[in-house]
Amino acid sequence: MKKLMRYRITAGRAVEVRDVLMETRGGTPRGARRGKSSAKQLKRNEDEAVLILARQLNANCKGGDLFLTLKYSDSRLPATREEAKRIARNFMRRLARAYRKTTGKKLKWWLVTASVSTKTGQPVRLHHHVVTDAMDWELIAQHWPPEEFSYRRLDATGDYTAVARYMIRNAGYGGARAWSHSQGIRQPQYSTPIPVARAGTVRVPPEARVVEREIREDGETGFSAAYIRWVMPLKSNAVRHGRRRRT
Repeated sequence: MKKLMRYRITAGRAVEVRDVLMETRGGTPRGARRGKSSAKQLKRNEDEAVLILARQLNANCKGGDLFLTLKYSDSRLPATREEAKRIARNFMRRLARAYRKTTGKKLKWWLVTASVSTKTGQPVRLHHHVVTDAMDWELIAQHWPPEEFSYRRLDATGDYTAVARYMIRNAGYGGARAWSHSQGIRQPQYSTPIPVARAGTVRVPPEARVVEREIREDGETGFSAAYIRWVMPLKSNAVRHGRRRRT
């Protein structure tokens, strides 16, 4: 038997609420059935991959962290995608060791090997995108040719879904895991699903900023589903440490 259920996903300051029909007993979930993936299913899987990566970024990243692009000169260009992945993984290991030696902290990172244009869908020159902790330019330049990389700082919005979408599409998603990441990252928190009478009736905190909202209804089947994502405001240092400012 299927019921309309609601669950919440919290990743850093970003909160998602989903209302979906779920099997409450027995049966095999539709998504678990084996078989070849259709084009529509691949698109759904890609969208889900974007959300999974976005949740990891939202749970771990902050304003000032780096979105790093690694390129290759003609003389260094790998012959295959697998060779490029090997080079990038070795770079991340070296960078992580240098970061720990410099800061005493473990480096957090997410890596994709990119080969497809996000605008045209056509093949492009092999390169990599990395989201990682903030660090000095000089530290990166010690381990990757300085003329072959660039970076920008992440904003402080607390929602990095657009970054995740760019990375997944640039990687040329085809059903396989599109990215790798460092060990020990914080994971998003899932609530226990609860039954609800109607989709889309969730109450949003007044201080939250809604970034996405969708309600789907099927008149023939009566199927309904809802999705909403909001971001809570960045807390001040005083609030984070349990202190209130004097007024």
